[in-house]
Amino acid sequence: MAFRHRSEYDESVPRALREARASYDEATSEYERAMEKARKDWAEALAVAIEAGMSYQEIADEVGVSHTSISRAIKQHGPG
Repeated sequence: MAFRHRSEYDESVPRALREARASYDEATSEYERAMEKARKDWAEALAVAIEAGMSYQEIADEVGVSHTSISRAIKQHGPG
């Protein structure tokens, strides 16, 4: 009964909905690819800093992250 007085629509409405969804999906995919690259770049920079002789504490002080975050980033996304 709630839909008894709904207005009619033409094909442009569902088409616009599908186009908006496709655009959303594409933007989400681009974001996910960019974040994966950023995570990998971040882990590589951390590994380079460690190889250069910086301690976890120095890195944490420099960029404001925890020792655990440093370790996790290197383990999950580091060079390998």
